[in-house]
Amino acid sequence: MTDSVTLVPAGLDDAPAIAALHVKSWRSAYRGLVPDEFLAGPVEEDRHTLWEARLSVPDEARLVLKAVDQTSIMVGFTCVLRDADPAWGPLLDNLHVTPDLKGRGIGALLLRASRDWSSAVAPGQPMHLWVIEGNTQARHFYDRERGEIVERQILELTTGIHVPALRYVWR
Repeated sequence: MTDSVTLVPAGLDDAPAIAALHVKSWRSAYRGLVPDEFLAGPVEEDRHTLWEARLSVPDEARLVLKAVDQTSIMVGFTCVLRDADPAWGPLLDNLHVTPDLKGRGIGALLLRASRDWSSAVAPGQPMHLWVIEGNTQARHFYDRERGEIVERQILELTTGIHVPALRYVWR
């Protein structure tokens, strides 16, 4: 499927679609890992607020790419923050694929583009991400993509929701 997917920069007009996919992805992957009450409703406003704010200000230290199919429908996205953690290099803050399209290479395409951008803007630094420890599907993907687990912490996923998470690094 990756031959029929194109990666393009996302802009403010994409915030609602990115937020919607982010919500759909969290509801699919995080059931049982974060409170059901959050996933049932507040997650929508939470993600909408995040993406409106994030995409409303141009930022050369951030990459947001969307994966679109041949009909221009967004099927995934990635967001990398160059300066989120100087000790660990660029942070892959988001990588999401439409749940029913997982396993078709879209995530690998987005990850590769994220790593390429990170290498270009932060030469010699690793790229890292945090994944909820119980998100085994994502962890299997990052393991296949040769990510290395370097630490475990309890992180605040969003206001008031704390989860055990693993830091993956690509050196």
